[in-house]
Amino acid sequence: MPYFQETRLEQSDLIKNALLASCYKAPLGLINQPPVAAPTESNEDSGFSEICLNGAPRQCMQWLAPVLRDLSQTRTPRWLTLIDPPENLSHNWLRSAGLDPSQILIVRPKRSMDCLTFCCEILALGNSHTVVSWLTTGAREANMLEGAAHKGNCRSLNVRLDAARAA
Repeated sequence: MPYFQETRLEQSDLIKNALLASCYKAPLGLINQPPVAAPTESNEDSGFSEICLNGAPRQCMQWLAPVLRDLSQTRTPRWLTLIDPPENLSHNWLRSAGLDPSQILIVRPKRSMDCLTFCCEILALGNSHTVVSWLTTGAREANMLEGAAHKGNCRSLNVRLDAARAA
């Protein structure tokens, strides 16, 4: 019997896992199990998660909509903040995807600003429950985002669309 078992996941499974990973700190094997308790505003709910979407940009945006919808429905007085999202992600797109733009901040840094540093500053401020970014990340960047998220008692979700840009 092989140690690793191949698993094929459907689109709905991937989105569910991304949502759970962005909301809960759980070992990878426990992702498919329902959470024991609803998340609360504590430092244990802060941290860094990343989701990688493959396909055409329009299709990736359709996959991203339910993730953003779930995050925007968090019952907290803090913002869902989107840092430098793709150009086609606008307030009109948010409305058409069934999201309430009044709960979401779209922030586009100036061209001269380093997006990673800017994102870390927004995370550390703590005015957002979740900060969604579109950065190219490695271990160093992930550690910086996670540290800033812990400092601001919030979550960092990075969306990778690298394959979508190449397609």
